[in-house]
Amino acid sequence: MCAIFGIVGNYDAKRARSAFATLAHRGQDASTIIEQNGLFLAHHRLYIFDKDAKQSACVDKKIVLFNGEIYNYKDFANTESAAIAKASLAKLRGMFALALYDGKKLFLAKDRFGKKPLYYYKGSDFFIFASEIKAILTYIQKARFNRFALSGYLSYGAIPNEMTMYEGIYKVCGGEVVEVDIKSLHLQKRQFASLLQKSSLDIEEALREAVTKRLHGDFEVAALLSGGVDSSFVSAVAKKAQGKLATYSIGYKEQKYSELPFAEEVANYIGSEHTEVVFGKEDFFATFEAMLEHFDEPIGDSASVPLAFLFGRIAKDNVRVVLSGEGGDEIFLGYRQYFEFLDLYRAKNLKYKNWLKNYFRSHFSPNKEWEWYKRVFSDEVIFRSSCEIFTDLQKNLFLRQNVRDNESLIFLQKYLRQWQESGWEEEVDFFTFIDLKVRLEALYLHKLDMTSMAHTIEARTPLLDEEVLASAFGHPLRAKEPKYLLKHIAKKYIPSSIIERKKRGFSYPYMQWLQKSSYIQKMAKINEEAGFFKPEQLQFLIQNAKRNRFSRHFWVVLAFLLWYERKF
Repeated sequence: MCAIFGIVGNYDAKRARSAFATLAHRGQDASTIIEQNGLFLAHHRLYIFDKDAKQSACVDKKIVLFNGEIYNYKDFANTESAAIAKASLAKLRGMFALALYDGKKLFLAKDRFGKKPLYYYKGSDFFIFASEIKAILTYIQKARFNRFALSGYLSYGAIPNEMTMYEGIYKVCGGEVVEVDIKSLHLQKRQFASLLQKSSLDIEEALREAVTKRLHGDFEVAALLSGGVDSSFVSAVAKKAQGKLATYSIGYKEQKYSELPFAEEVANYIGSEHTEVVFGKEDFFATFEAMLEHFDEPIGDSASVPLAFLFGRIAKDNVRVVLSGEGGDEIFLGYRQYFEFLDLYRAKNLKYKNWLKNYFRSHFSPNKEWEWYKRVFSDEVIFRSSCEIFTDLQKNLFLRQNVRDNESLIFLQKYLRQWQESGWEEEVDFFTFIDLKVRLEALYLHKLDMTSMAHTIEARTPLLDEEVLASAFGHPLRAKEPKYLLKHIAKKYIPSSIIERKKRGFSYPYMQWLQKSSYIQKMAKINEEAGFFKPEQLQFLIQNAKRNRFSRHFWVVLAFLLWYERKF
């Protein structure tokens, strides 16, 4: 795992080296720089296996830089770089963000899930790319705030398309290639892989293989263990395959939030070497401040703070690779919301719904459920991700600017188009597809990468595997009940009490910690100067957050305002 960075066209060598240096935390074992006329390519490497291998290499007159792991590279060549140069991108299995230069064109690409970050910016006479935005900002030295991107961030806690919070800086999306002509700097984008595939492969076999192939390397792999089905299953399979496994869990002194007892039960059952990490109020504020500095865009998920703290503790044990359970809820339909939305989709077929449509329009409510029913009766796209936070109508009430109805759909257009072109029709498949692009790629995977790589740790996500996804999509019982398929398989590996316990959403007492801090007053002060949100609506949000209402809305606004103050 590493960082990649490059410039084609005219460039300042001193500034390029300074920009590249900002990515050193992603890999501190080796660095390589290639400097030529009109070309600057560089990478930092975190050694995981094959100490003498290079992740920047010249193969068949092509220069390859990549960040990630190619699990099936031996099917095509002796090294990962050679496999990238020789094989079709669609045939590569793994997580990667890569750059390939052939003398005439530069190609940027990410794996189909979009697991690793990759950003770019086009200047008047140069094109620059990097694993993190901070390197691009260091080089171009000035960037303007993208005000329209704020709308997408408020909707989803992250921006699910190619936009970023900076005008002119874009991200490569999962399964996409950005092709740049070296002479003209003209760029084109195309999709090389889709998530929408079905397979008849045995799903248990696919799951086992997905975990075991992510155990390769010269270091023992550890695992995050929350005590839920996903991380418990991944940990159990890893322990069995590796023979020895270190697991890590985070909890809180406030017992009603802590799930440490469940994680301990699993650890004892599978025989892992378990470490419990307790996260407190002082840890929260110190880590939050550090993450505000480290994250290039707002931290749209409050779970990023304890996760960053946990990775900091894991790093003290010199662990380099950690398995995480992301993807289980999305692929195996673990969220209750999916089944609530199925009912909403059935309501679309009501024969006499005009009266209800008129009733809803004349009885407005700021709650999200009102918006969902309004979409039903107006024949609009109802499901827009299970992590939707501000609806468009809520944004219109909250922002000091007009928000058009259905503005949130602008950020989903490319995915809605891909869905329509696929010919797929089942609502539950649509829910998974959209959430893999929005909740996972834009929010959770970005959070996982930024928090783990801040501590030079590679995080791998076995459940987000193309064979696992395809075999789940192809299974007739996927939507029988929440997480039916995974639970049916997992009962062979983990305690039945873990499988049967009621699902709890992730929570911790950050709200009660924040209420007694200076951040509340700081929010109002920053907003007064920047003028993004209506003051009375901000106060409404703050007061309701004290009663644990609109807490997700509160977090994304707090994180944005604190981020904006630092960056602009």
